Amino acid sequence: MKKIEELIDEVLKIEPDFQLRKDFKDRVVSAINRQEKASQRKLYLWMALGTLVIFGFGYGTIAYFLPGTFESLNGLNDGVSGIIPLAVVIGILITLVQYLDKRLVKNKILMNI
Repeated sequence: MKKIEELIDEVLKIEPDFQLRKDFKDRVVSAINRQEKASQRKLYLWMALGTLVIFGFGYGTIAYFLPGTFESLNGLNDGVSGIIPLAVVIGILITLVQYLDKRLVKNKILMNI
């Protein structure tokens, strides 16, 4: 095994025959930035879609278990008026937790690798 490592070290010490362009570093950094921006746009799109699904699921659940709630505005005053704001708050909290998880937790874990 030691011979293989020595061979690899010797080969890596040899200068390559080609030279990189002077703007190579800038091009790599700009490509990484473009990919990161595209990834962020995709993340925000999925978060928006997830929020709509959560609100739709909450609306469907309330409409299923409390059938008269959304038929008229009078249905909101029958003692179930606290459910709709609660569903909205839960949806917003879930979206906030997903956002914070992406921004704070996953990025810090990736930076520490």
